[in-house]
Amino acid sequence: MPCLLYRIGEEEHEFEIKSDSVSIGRMEGNDLILFDPTISRKHCQIEKRDVGYFLKDLGSRNGLFVNDERISEKLLKDGDLIRVGSFPLKYVEDTSERVCITEGDGRSDMAEGTVMRSLQEVREMLKGELSGGDAAKVKTLELSKLQRNQKILSSLADVSKELIEAVTYEEVLERVMQIIFEQVHAERGVILLYDEKSKQLIPKIIRQANQNQDTIRISQTIAKKSFDDRVAILCHDAQTDERFQAGASIRLLGIRSALCVPLMVEDRAIGLIYVDTPLRVKAYGDFELDLLSALSGLCAIAIHQAGLRTKLEEEKLAKSRLERYHSPSVVRRILESTSQEPVLEARELTATILFADLCGFTSMSENMEPKDVAKILNGFLSRMTDVIFENEGTLDKFIGDCVMAIFGAPVSSEDHAERAIKCALGMKKALKEYNLENSDKRELDFRVGINSGKIVAGDIGSSRRMEYTVLGEVVNIASRLQSYVAKPGQIVIGENTYNMTKGKFKTEEIRDVQVKGISKTLTAYEVLE
Repeated sequence: MPCLLYRIGEEEHEFEIKSDSVSIGRMEGNDLILFDPTISRKHCQIEKRDVGYFLKDLGSRNGLFVNDERISEKLLKDGDLIRVGSFPLKYVEDTSERVCITEGDGRSDMAEGTVMRSLQEVREMLKGELSGGDAAKVKTLELSKLQRNQKILSSLADVSKELIEAVTYEEVLERVMQIIFEQVHAERGVILLYDEKSKQLIPKIIRQANQNQDTIRISQTIAKKSFDDRVAILCHDAQTDERFQAGASIRLLGIRSALCVPLMVEDRAIGLIYVDTPLRVKAYGDFELDLLSALSGLCAIAIHQAGLRTKLEEEKLAKSRLERYHSPSVVRRILESTSQEPVLEARELTATILFADLCGFTSMSENMEPKDVAKILNGFLSRMTDVIFENEGTLDKFIGDCVMAIFGAPVSSEDHAERAIKCALGMKKALKEYNLENSDKRELDFRVGINSGKIVAGDIGSSRRMEYTVLGEVVNIASRLQSYVAKPGQIVIGENTYNMTKGKFKTEEIRDVQVKGISKTLTAYEVLE
């Protein structure tokens, strides 16, 4: 299924094109709504037709562009860069739908018509050529062979320069495929990379000389032989080669000439390069086999390094987002968590919720300049956040002049209730220090409500915006304890929190508490210093 990729701020988004017609614009009612002043209310439309997906301008004010060319209508190709007004999108196809690895019976009787060569053979050949090799051996080489090898080495030098210029993972894949088509003159080509989770070869980029959108079918026998045995395969006419079950999959596929070369990083295969020409017999020879085998080494390293760079950038972005809400120690544990520990996925757990709200700040700020209000709030919220992080809490959100924090999520802890109370006491101390430092003599005070119990915590929201937050009655009670029970300067905790920390803090019972939205009466406790 194709999709559109785009970025809002630091967050990347993906919109799947699930229907035959998708509208894009700024107005409600579009399938993809993009709030950008350069986008018209109903800007453009993507339509599925027999040959693929077409992008069509709907009379927009600021135009529609594909790969920097203004268009009224255009057939989209995988990797096309779209600009809706000035808002950038990228069109990405699900390449797995366009490539099919078909099964044969795996019979491997030796026959003429196919050449197999280990990559080591090619490396040794080029190594000898590069170093000059044994003088006696060089003399015996035919002039054409020397010229052939020098041409391969020259191609490698040019390719290495081109690959260095590619920055992103997608650019590297595009450049590699472009190089393959230029050097080998393929009609169809696919780069497949091995996925550790699914244990399968996944197509990552496809190119066809005639832009044909038909499915490219690859013999599983050829792919498996090349990948497992680390050998480059040249099929002069795969239909006649019994080693690849000419009577079944290859004959049906119509493969007349094909090259299949593994992508190797050190001694590990990370994928395959596959090219073919369905209509021409003996389209490739030893030169193309050796050239593609030599190129595969540079391409594999470039793809591998680009993948590592992408992963590093994703980790940096994830870390920067997490650091806004979690303490450094919690961030470290989240990043170290395995796939079996989906710490940010919505799940039920036991945690403690804290609300801390400034008292009377709304009326205080009525006669203040906006910049002075912002200065006071920033000072207060910054200090409260520091204390939350010191106690390994998670900053859920700021609600005006109120702070909401979570303890025991996303990373579970046994002492989450105790940490929440220690945090509240630390916040109280930090507020006193802030008041002493405050030059305008406006003294701030706050009240705190804390409650513990089962909640649902995790990334919650829409496909356009997700936030880590918590839901449940426990959260509502904590908020009500802060709003309706706690007085200025007080820290009030719920009964569950009290039971989890009994004997660790000096408290005073508050009986028969009635709060808005909760039908039953509650027992609460004030934490005393």
